[in-house]
Amino acid sequence: MTDQTRIPLCIAGCGEYARTVLDDIHDMTDVVELYFASRDLYKAKAYSDDYGGSGYFGSYEEAALDPRIQAMYFLTPHDLHLENVKLAASHGKHVLLEKPIGRTISEGKAIIKTARDANIKLMIAENYRFLPTIEKCRELISQGLIGELRVVRTEHEGYDGDSVTGWRTELARSGGGRFIDGGVHNVDIMVALAGVPENVYAQVESPKVITDLEGEDGIMVMAKLPNNVTGLIHYSGGTPVNSTYNRVQITGTTGTLGFDPHGDEITLSTPTSETKIQVGSDKRGVRGMVKEFQNCIINDREPIMSGPEALKDLAVVLAAYQSAQEGTPVAVSIC
Repeated sequence: MTDQTRIPLCIAGCGEYARTVLDDIHDMTDVVELYFASRDLYKAKAYSDDYGGSGYFGSYEEAALDPRIQAMYFLTPHDLHLENVKLAASHGKHVLLEKPIGRTISEGKAIIKTARDANIKLMIAENYRFLPTIEKCRELISQGLIGELRVVRTEHEGYDGDSVTGWRTELARSGGGRFIDGGVHNVDIMVALAGVPENVYAQVESPKVITDLEGEDGIMVMAKLPNNVTGLIHYSGGTPVNSTYNRVQITGTTGTLGFDPHGDEITLSTPTSETKIQVGSDKRGVRGMVKEFQNCIINDREPIMSGPEALKDLAVVLAAYQSAQEGTPVAVSIC
């Protein structure tokens, strides 16, 4: 790979989650050349020093104006996503935007339109779509190894009380609670494996454990998926446990697939056998995500996790919220 294919990428937003991402991608020097931007110049410099950056900026505006920057990765609060994309688009910078795409369908659509009007690439940073376990599971399903799909079940149980602070606790800024912020990953797993649900029925867990959180800290969702497949999601950031539990279970007519989405193997079970299938080692999917972003820019194509694709996930989340509030099934709509 030559320097011509390396993307000058500015990390916009130097919070703690940015370090989690950078720990995964800082050595991908053949894919991205890293720059850093923060409202705090000293923080941007510190991140640049720590992760071998080629430059740093004391504002997002300064980074967007710099001709060296080809793309910006915004790791910012949900309520800033639209203004972030407008800034980058106005200067012709491609955008990798943290999930969810927005807080509402109209906000998500405005973000998509802004990118299209400016003819820039917009990719939503839904890294679970690039987990080796998810990619392999899709392949195994398409090969018919478990027959016809019957149930797609995803589960996340952990305690987020120590990490959910600041804007993440505010309903107006985040758009919800733990489901729109973290549970959207589980929604994307379900959509990636079985399609967008026709409707969902949801119930919020009560009483709340993370009392500082204005939104929910846990939710149960049942979904009617295409071809009468049942989807089940249990997402809880308010489970008082010491370690986090993640599980995906896919049930077919002839067998099941079970795995930790962050793991390196899938268990294929049938009534007469059990087989361990080894997969790759990108445990968070971030490396594959960044590689996809680079690839769609170089080859001038829509990314796998495009704006419209991310809007599907958001529509499921919002329908689940409405269902939990009304106590009835709610149709999933992107209109």
